[in-house]
Amino acid sequence: MAVGKGGFGKVWKVEQKGTKRIYAMKLMSKAKVINKKSVSSVLNERNFLAKLSHPFIVNMANAFQDREYLYLIMDYLDGGDLRYHLGNRPFFS
Repeated sequence: MAVGKGGFGKVWKVEQKGTKRIYAMKLMSKAKVINKKSVSSVLNERNFLAKLSHPFIVNMANAFQDREYLYLIMDYLDGGDLRYHLGNRPFFS
């Protein structure tokens, strides 16, 4: 099930076989990344997420690629991202 859309592709809710753990899989089209001249930004994102592990952020579990797409497997958090919530309500109580 698709749970989001970005400039390079979609984010899907996926389930790991065996453990049944739920993840978010970010799919990015290599062609779109290259056409938008964002290769270094995407590589920086991947490298940054690979080094981080914190309970208050979305952590990356894995990353891989095929001929057409880049895949980032990350923690799945239901309810939308921070940008969405700040757009609807700039202050929290």
